[in-house]
Amino acid sequence: MSNVSFRPLLGAGLLVLFSLSLPAQEDVSNKLSAEFVPDNALAAIFASPSKVLQDPSFEMMPIEVLQAQGLEMIGVDPMHIDQLTVVVGPPGPQGPVGGVVIQFSQDYSIEDLNPQIFREAEPQESNGREVYLLAGPPNTVLFRKDARTFIIGVGNYLNSIVDGNQGQGSLARLLPRIPDQNGITAVAVLDQIRPMLTGLLKQNVRQMPAQVQGVVRLPELTDALVVNVKPAGLLNFQATVVALCTDADAAQEAAGVLNDSIDFGIAKVVEDATQGMDSSDPVRNASAKYGVRLADFLGNSFRPKIVGNRLVIKPASNAGTVGALVGLLLPAIQAARGAASRVRSSNNQRQILLAMHIYHDTYQKLPDAQIKDKEGKPLLSWRVSILPFIEHQALYEQFHLDEPWDSEHNLPLANQMPDAFRHPDLPTEKNETVYQVAAGKGLMFDNDKANRFRDVGDGLSNTVLLTETDAAHAVVWSKPEDSSIDMNDPAGHLHVAPGDVYQFGFGDGSVQAIPLDMDLETLKALFTRAGGEFVKR
Repeated sequence: MSNVSFRPLLGAGLLVLFSLSLPAQEDVSNKLSAEFVPDNALAAIFASPSKVLQDPSFEMMPIEVLQAQGLEMIGVDPMHIDQLTVVVGPPGPQGPVGGVVIQFSQDYSIEDLNPQIFREAEPQESNGREVYLLAGPPNTVLFRKDARTFIIGVGNYLNSIVDGNQGQGSLARLLPRIPDQNGITAVAVLDQIRPMLTGLLKQNVRQMPAQVQGVVRLPELTDALVVNVKPAGLLNFQATVVALCTDADAAQEAAGVLNDSIDFGIAKVVEDATQGMDSSDPVRNASAKYGVRLADFLGNSFRPKIVGNRLVIKPASNAGTVGALVGLLLPAIQAARGAASRVRSSNNQRQILLAMHIYHDTYQKLPDAQIKDKEGKPLLSWRVSILPFIEHQALYEQFHLDEPWDSEHNLPLANQMPDAFRHPDLPTEKNETVYQVAAGKGLMFDNDKANRFRDVGDGLSNTVLLTETDAAHAVVWSKPEDSSIDMNDPAGHLHVAPGDVYQFGFGDGSVQAIPLDMDLETLKALFTRAGGEFVKR
């Protein structure tokens, strides 16, 4: 089966994220269900796509298109999804765990689903249950509980979800007290993660402005959060955030912290906006005045109201405000996305660098840039050599190391590229990678000799081992090919990462961001392994 991400199955539900709903005090007989919420769960998100899509506010939405896309990509009509429940469990050794419970209004079988969403066609057994491996994060499986209930588990969390609420967890006890209405409702409890949140905030408190340092106390003052948003007309919504504090005094203190932070934010925006008020440009002055007015309006709309031990926040929610918020936040969102992309890519590079070091410790040298036959003909890439050290021993054993990468046996294996070689954002083919070694005469990988760390005279922390090329220079990961480095323009084929930097993996295992404006001689010195240059950065 094709290694296609399973994320589209969640798409139908996630399309309605902007239409969450749950008034904090409304008297509604139906409550949220804790049936599939394990006792150790941290958060749960509830949505009813079919109800939202039938809401009169969405009459002019392209419902037919959404249905056609759902059926084509997944094999599921979003109008048949009665309930979508996302459960988030405690982080495990391998990362986040959780799952999704999908409850249909009509019967569905495994055969109804698009086969491309499966990693393997045949089911496997897990604790007596028949499950299907899905493309996506490791240990992502699908279990058909019955004809109208499918459960996806991530990170070995499936059994916990299927077994469900045992009546002991704080989240499971809280959910039946919360009204269930059309839209999405997100509920999170802080008891299990409070020490971690408090620790992270305290680590960074010195970098915070004095006016907002009180946020360090918020996790200690809060037991749970409930986020609710519901449609209020086309392109409009009503949102409610409720913080359940430990007691009434904690609610008073938390409100003070939030108000101080809002005051600081308004003051900062006003300061930035009014810096150019003396300009002779009337349009610029008018824009500055509008920025001040908008900051004051938006800031005050987020001020909390105290109701006993609860803080209730109902921000302004008309379409004009949404547009203004998007305009103000878009640069920050883009910067955050860029930073996240860099982090994900650097994590891939670190995994590859670690494998290189383990290989070197095992064989007293780095892997050859190319696996060659006895006559010196290149057969396979160095990436195949490090497969056992990135937890892909089974894939490594499938390769015939005495045959070229595109032999009848080896070529199909190219479609099983490990995630460590896949860039998170660049538009490459599914079997192509942009992570390539610095190979060439006098570089870290010199094909004329064995490559050992002891031969790196310039120092491992000053010598590039791994690069991140642009999409145009991506190569099939198992092919014995790396883009050649032109020492007259060593960065000519590299990817410019968000923040206008190059990301290099160095011989010491570090991943560093190198600015685009680094002078050519210094950049060249970073690539040579024993050039004797003095590198000042």
